Amino acid sequence: MTPPKSALIQLCSGLVAAIALLVQTAPPAAAAGWSLDKVFAERTAMRVADQRCKLFAPSVASALLMGEVQARNAVLRSGRDAADVAQIVEIAVQRGSSISCRDPALITEAGHIRSAFSSYAKVQRLDFPGGTASWKADRTVLSTRVEGGRWALTTAAVRSTSSLHFGVVVTSGRLALFAQPGAEPGLMQPAAARLVVRDPQRAPRPYLASAITPPPRAASNIYFAQARRAAPDGGLGFQFPDQAVEALVQLDPREAVLLELVYPTSHGDRVVSGVYEVGDFAPAYGFLTLAR
Repeated sequence: MTPPKSALIQLCSGLVAAIALLVQTAPPAAAAGWSLDKVFAERTAMRVADQRCKLFAPSVASALLMGEVQARNAVLRSGRDAADVAQIVEIAVQRGSSISCRDPALITEAGHIRSAFSSYAKVQRLDFPGGTASWKADRTVLSTRVEGGRWALTTAAVRSTSSLHFGVVVTSGRLALFAQPGAEPGLMQPAAARLVVRDPQRAPRPYLASAITPPPRAASNIYFAQARRAAPDGGLGFQFPDQAVEALVQLDPREAVLLELVYPTSHGDRVVSGVYEVGDFAPAYGFLTLAR
């Protein structure tokens, strides 16, 4: 349970550690509990102050927001619940809303953050660790003109019945959520791909089973791939609509999604599947879109 508000106020009273305010990697597991809460509160307070005081250029503000989301995800993985997170946000928003735009400490921290961003924007590859798996982001491929594109964001399946590849590819500067089948001896090419994601309208609360498990179909939206095209590793793969990316961004980092590829056979359809942790997909995707 979160301690009283008087204690929480200390989390964001200083607006310190500017470098930590920019997304680097998830805070280490050893820095659990209050230190994670503090980082989250600081990032939230600074974002709110920026909204009032116009401290940062859009690119820096975007990086700050990514850092805030990543810090929130780390807090959730540390065992806090939604009510705890809401209370941290409440105090942080109060702090960010009340500090004077001319406060010397705020002005100094804003300068530190701008300086940190100039270095961070040059980073080309970054891992975003989750509870079970990591998202690996690679900005070096963003200018690729290869027909099949290149993997810009990848992760490993928590469980899989085949060697699937899932993530984000870039083709001609455009990012797209993508699935590529592995080798399936004796089977034709898959006819369809679908992604099963919790529907917040039907199931407002995160689906958190004892193991990382996708939500029941009755509480899910199913996104079907909208196109089949050349894949980064050769052969063909499936491109999902932008709405699927938006759905992933909205999920709790501890949740899972289910990827299914449908293979036609003489005895009916065969479904090959993989379960993937949502993790830090949102800040990892944001890292790819960050202005250099």
